[in-house]
Amino acid sequence: MLARIATLAVGAVGWSASALAQPRLPAVAPPPPAVANAPQPAPARAPAPPPAAPAPPDVTAPAVPPVGPIPTADETPAPSDHDAIVGHVGIEARRFDPGPLPLTLRPGLGCPAASVGTAECEVTMGALAVRYWWTRNLAANAGLAFAVGGGRDATQSRDTYFGVGPILGVTLLLGNWRHLAISASPELAFVWFKPSVGADGGSTTMLAVRGALEAEVHLGFIGVPALSIGLLAGMGFQYQSAPDTRAWSVGVLGGDSIWGALSNLFVRYYL
Repeated sequence: MLARIATLAVGAVGWSASALAQPRLPAVAPPPPAVANAPQPAPARAPAPPPAAPAPPDVTAPAVPPVGPIPTADETPAPSDHDAIVGHVGIEARRFDPGPLPLTLRPGLGCPAASVGTAECEVTMGALAVRYWWTRNLAANAGLAFAVGGGRDATQSRDTYFGVGPILGVTLLLGNWRHLAISASPELAFVWFKPSVGADGGSTTMLAVRGALEAEVHLGFIGVPALSIGLLAGMGFQYQSAPDTRAWSVGVLGGDSIWGALSNLFVRYYL
């Protein structure tokens, strides 16, 4: 009996010692109850990316300088006189010679005395035009051809006539040196002639197409590169239409004689 009691006592003492040896866990508080319509915390935002660095400038495309005044001899010269007038407008005066025109003027009255008995009258025409160089190699041309005449031949009166019409064309640069520019200039003109009241017949119309080579000399060697003179030569086609008369011709411009070449001189000034 005493042995059984001693055994139970020893077991109780051992159980108490092992319980005391185990660590105690702290008490966990229950979560607070949820509150309706409670503001929720905003989610954390990712930091904004740094701004992108600006792209480096394109060094392959050269900057186009603004168009300035045409330099003169006492300023920094341009590579050539032609380069100085790119982007400028040139005003020119020249002769426009399409050849004999079958104007409906009465022989002996509208034509010179030497042309009496012929069906054509020699008419001298002029032209005022402008040229604008869009680029170094391309220019646009526009102008106005005109002619007016009349008067008396001894005791006989001549009919007064008037002619006017537009001129359109382009110019392509072929070669360029310090003061000289060589270019090709195709051109189209339409001219309308009207004799005075009382002349027999009606009006005359003319279509002129020409392709010319042009040599333009700028006077930069005397300090005026904006002023130029030149001459041209080439081929031309003319078609004239008058009441009961039709005529066409193909000829050479400014190549029949030295005077023919000099008569095709022009003067141009760039603004």
